[in-house]
Amino acid sequence: MENLVLQSRGKVNFALNVLGKRPEDGYHDVDMVMLPVSIADTVRLEPAEDIRVVCRPDIAGPMDTNLAYKAARLLQRETGYQGGALITIDKVIPVAGGMAGGSTNGAAALRGLNRLWELGLADHDLERLAMRLGSDVPFFIAERPARVQGVGDRLRPIPVASNLWLVLGTPPVAKSTGNVYRLFDELAHVERPNVDQMERALAAGDLRDIAGALGNVFEQVMLPRHAEIAELKSLMLREGAVGALMSGAGPTVFGLVPDQEAGRGLVRKLAQAGQPAVLARTVN
Repeated sequence: MENLVLQSRGKVNFALNVLGKRPEDGYHDVDMVMLPVSIADTVRLEPAEDIRVVCRPDIAGPMDTNLAYKAARLLQRETGYQGGALITIDKVIPVAGGMAGGSTNGAAALRGLNRLWELGLADHDLERLAMRLGSDVPFFIAERPARVQGVGDRLRPIPVASNLWLVLGTPPVAKSTGNVYRLFDELAHVERPNVDQMERALAAGDLRDIAGALGNVFEQVMLPRHAEIAELKSLMLREGAVGALMSGAGPTVFGLVPDQEAGRGLVRKLAQAGQPAVLARTVN
């Protein structure tokens, strides 16, 4: 068995709607458009006697809460594989930033260990296992733009006319995704994005239409409570972003820009304002 190196991409939500809580299990049905981005962790896999995960820089918390570790143990249980692996993750995606850094690492472990251990599982098998790890994990098995519905278990690939340039910043805001959902459930009124409109805009490739369709219901929870997020979004729009939106449950905000040059300019302007940011592209 040869060592493997995989890119474990982050994601952004161009549209995120929460439809309601399911009475049978308490989970929320969602309707989202998710796109993978060029910002990625690096996941290295090598054979070992047992499962061990090393994150660089180190992430606080016991190893058995890490989704890459859980993915490896799940594969062992489901297939009866007796060997192990050392999983080394070089982190670039902001932790708890709304870009699903833990979920993409879990999916990368599933994909990579399937190859390293020569298990021969198909993508649909891996997606079924991924759902047991978390609602965002199945998206990263294929890592392609998708309409994501249900509790993350219904994925449909969508066409995107071209890769889009983004500037991403992550304010220093701590949050619990579970608490964001709880606060969302308490909202008396919700302004909802038109997810169908976003899907059409991405297929057509008109930047203004895409910017006009951006929407995330969680902004109505997070922006009033965290001025840093609202200020970053406003700053991006003032300094040249065509559109801007918080990704997932936040706090990462992305600004949509026309091209690479405009993105570099926005990164410089944000840095001058004391807001570190990075340039990225969506990935088809």
